[in-house]
Amino acid sequence: MNWKSRWSEQHPDADALKRQLKSEGFSAYEWTGRSGGAYLDYIHTQDEVVCVLSGTADVKVADEQGTVESGDRMDVPANTYHSITVTSEEPLVVLTGMRTN
Repeated sequence: MNWKSRWSEQHPDADALKRQLKSEGFSAYEWTGRSGGAYLDYIHTQDEVVCVLSGTADVKVADEQGTVESGDRMDVPANTYHSITVTSEEPLVVLTGMRTN
């Protein structure tokens, strides 16, 4: 599964990213995870995309693990277990998009 890519090599522009996600069929909202927070083994019935604006986290998507940082994008297919553990001292700030169509 190829779940991680880069959406930005520059300073994140949240408004442009929201427009991009909308054009891909996602409704986007900003989410913040506290430092040290662990959000383990959750699942959604629709496709999800998570774009990191700031902070870092260890993630697991299905059976694959990795680290994400500012500029990274995670694409999580519907009905796939995934986990996020914030590893930065600062909160993890992301734009999360859920597939609407």
